[in-house]
Amino acid sequence: MYSKYSTDSCIEEQNDQRTAQLCTKVKRLKSIVIEINDETKRSTAELSGHSDLMSSLTNRVGQAQRRVKLLSRTGSWKLYYYLIMFSLFVFLIIYILVK
Repeated sequence: MYSKYSTDSCIEEQNDQRTAQLCTKVKRLKSIVIEINDETKRSTAELSGHSDLMSSLTNRVGQAQRRVKLLSRTGSWKLYYYLIMFSLFVFLIIYILVK
């Protein structure tokens, strides 16, 4: 009877240790899941901001295209020429600065 009691006690002790280990692992997994959730929320908010920025940029590019089309329709070739020369100058400056 004594050996059965000590065996039961030993098994109970092992179960307690494994339960404690399992609790530790569950807590670690829970903290990882919370971190993933926080990162997902942050990324979603950041992407939403980028979406708004891209929408605004698309509108501005569309406005610029309409202005260039209007400029080309008016037949004012000098202004169109100056616009192209200015653009080339800006690209040249950027190229020199990056180089």
